[in-house]
Amino acid sequence: MFRLAENQQLLVEISERLAAEPVPLGDVLERDAREFTKVEISGMFDHARELQKLATFEGSPGWQVVTPFITVEGLAILVDRGVVPDSLRDPTKRPEGQKLIKLAAIVRAHDGEQGFFDPENDTENRVWYWWDVPAMLASASIPPGMKVAPFVLQALPGDDPQAFPRAAKPQAALQNNHLQYAATWFSLALVLVVIAGLFIRKQVR
Repeated sequence: MFRLAENQQLLVEISERLAAEPVPLGDVLERDAREFTKVEISGMFDHARELQKLATFEGSPGWQVVTPFITVEGLAILVDRGVVPDSLRDPTKRPEGQKLIKLAAIVRAHDGEQGFFDPENDTENRVWYWWDVPAMLASASIPPGMKVAPFVLQALPGDDPQAFPRAAKPQAALQNNHLQYAATWFSLALVLVVIAGLFIRKQVR
């Protein structure tokens, strides 16, 4: 029951962060990065160092486009820009200019581990099957001496919802099954009490 209340409170906090106004990236870096904190940054994408992570697009194979972003302050950070279908996996099929932009995004830790059925990441070709942020940063070949953010930014949907890469609306993928767990265990406890009572009654007789 404690875990249920804790998870519900966390979901409320995440909703508040997503509804809040963006904060400067520097404020996030100065304290522990809180997932789903909204930020706004200015700078340029380094498309030549794009990484791709296996995903799905409308039920078919697709790729999450993760691109290094260099801010005007000289900070490098990986940005999950959204998903493209397999037909647009080749960056040359979606030409993008090298220009200064302002980007709205949210902080994501992506500190998961390799799943049982996940293949090894192909670091040489910058193809990823599961999140490994330190290895991704190394694969992106960030220039030496440049300050690097230890988390990923997930781009928020822009003015054109049909544009590629297609950014997804942020959602907290938190499992919150604690109420079902509590009901299950309390039910088992009740069954145990009944069985124990019947056993004791039989022994007394």
